[in-house]
Amino acid sequence: MYTVGMDSHDEPTGYTLPPLSDEFLFQVIFCMEDQANEYCVDLKDGIITETAFVADRREIDPQRFLDLPPWYPSDGFRTMEKFVSTLRNPIYRERLRQVLQSGKGVFRQFKDVLHEQSSLERLWYYYKDREIRRRIFHWYERHDEAFRLARLGEEAPEDGPGELIREDFAIVTDAGPYLEDIESAGARIVERLHASGQRTDLHIAVQVREAWKEHVDDKHVVALSLSGQFVAFIRYRVYVDEGVAVIRCYAVEGEFQGLGVFHYLFDCLCSRLNNQGIREVVVRLAGESIKIEHMFESVNPVNLTRTISISVPQWCDDISNIEQSSFV
Repeated sequence: MYTVGMDSHDEPTGYTLPPLSDEFLFQVIFCMEDQANEYCVDLKDGIITETAFVADRREIDPQRFLDLPPWYPSDGFRTMEKFVSTLRNPIYRERLRQVLQSGKGVFRQFKDVLHEQSSLERLWYYYKDREIRRRIFHWYERHDEAFRLARLGEEAPEDGPGELIREDFAIVTDAGPYLEDIESAGARIVERLHASGQRTDLHIAVQVREAWKEHVDDKHVVALSLSGQFVAFIRYRVYVDEGVAVIRCYAVEGEFQGLGVFHYLFDCLCSRLNNQGIREVVVRLAGESIKIEHMFESVNPVNLTRTISISVPQWCDDISNIEQSSFV
């Protein structure tokens, strides 16, 4: 075992770091986040103590005590910046960026915004905890060779973002109480597409209108927040004879986008379909939804159809030019 504070030319001190147990790790994290006090590890007794309480003993035997890795407010701020840069939710990403640029009460404002959205708040704590743990692992590696050699590479809490999503949302299949929410989501998408004025967006708006028309054979999976708020949905139709399900439309409310809700909803849908003996699911991608295509890459999706848009005036002009040239 490597002895803390020992250079290659020093005599062994006999002091070693305590095992990096969960309890010890949690204590280190707590002390690092305490900005009011400084802490160190008493390597002889294997405990963490405030530096001020052991000043005299430290002068007598300095190698007995090891300072914890620092975690300054500037580290917290940089972690917030990194977290915001990873967010896919455009609404909260912009709001949090404005908070970081405000210059006053940044930490409090940051927490207040996150508190509005529990799933985002939990994602932040997961992210911050992972960053602090990385700092601790690197510190531990520098001072304990045996740990460095035996380390398995765990740098994050056991529960990843997927588990956080599952804890924050409920899935239901009765869409009756939420049909108005579903229609409103479709109307907002169409309105946004029309507002862009782009020709391709107008075409997609027509497809959205058609896809949002409810049919008696339609089925749904709906995601709700723990307070019962409508979050997202997938509307689909099952063709039992062919063993195929076709997703007709889907949407995630703006404030919940970028949190992995659609992925979770799709997972739940596929589990249901698998239990029913359905072997394939068809997903139509258009406009902004194309950006989720990467989600399916691991299962090698098959391209089924291709939709193109033809300019009628240009087609007619082309016909006219051909007819005129035939008389020359």
